Amino acid sequence: MYTGTIMIKNIDTAREFVDKMARFMDTEITLQSGDYSIDAHSIIGIISLDITKPIEVIAKGNVSDELIEIFKQYAI
Repeated sequence: MYTGTIMIKNIDTAREFVDKMARFMDTEITLQSGDYSIDAHSIIGIISLDITKPIEVIAKGNVSDELIEIFKQYAI
């Protein structure tokens, strides 16, 4: 399991993030912002969040070192 805090600065960053998450479909990756929790594999879900605020990421299952390194690219 992995938890951390990230920032998605704009729609281009959201698209890039979802493209990277698509490589990890066997891992449950959830993004939480306030009362909302969405699947990190969903661009529509990410767009629905308030991306002006930090977002908590929670990954369960097969959490590889590669995935953690990707999260670090967006960490605050």
